[in-house]
Amino acid sequence: RGTAYHRLMELLDFSREYDKDSLLSAVGIFTEEGKMNQDMAECIHIEDILGFLKSPAGRRMKEAARAGRLWKEQPFVLGVDAREIYPDEQEGEQILVQGIIDVYFEEPEGLVVLDYKTDRVRTGGELLDKYRAQLDYYARALEQITGKKVREKIIYSFTLQKEICWTD
Repeated sequence: RGTAYHRLMELLDFSREYDKDSLLSAVGIFTEEGKMNQDMAECIHIEDILGFLKSPAGRRMKEAARAGRLWKEQPFVLGVDAREIYPDEQEGEQILVQGIIDVYFEEPEGLVVLDYKTDRVRTGGELLDKYRAQLDYYARALEQITGKKVREKIIYSFTLQKEICWTD
């Protein structure tokens, strides 16, 4: 499910307005074009995606996309001191952290990094505990790549239909 949701979010044109019919149509087109397989398409709950698109984060992403300030699937490599991850490591050792940022966008106040999650959880706190460090690394990488400050981090939970936001 997570792979399917991430793939759909990667393919969607966030500058467009979607309703249930147009979103179903988009999924059908992506499947016909081979951008998604049938199994992926079948496990997507359209209501979950619509919920995100109507959320504050979804609306902000639409505004950013319309302004040409939204980027999806940004790969990165970040060198970090090994002791950040493994406290018993020797001083001076470096570890390369690599990943792909789901989406980030720029607003007048700075960059916003957002990560989609489909984990089955009961509270946003569970997601924050599990993924806070991940988004902190994403923010550090983005600041190095762009030279701009990340002002906000957002985890969007499709399970909870809720966004968990924080700033440093």
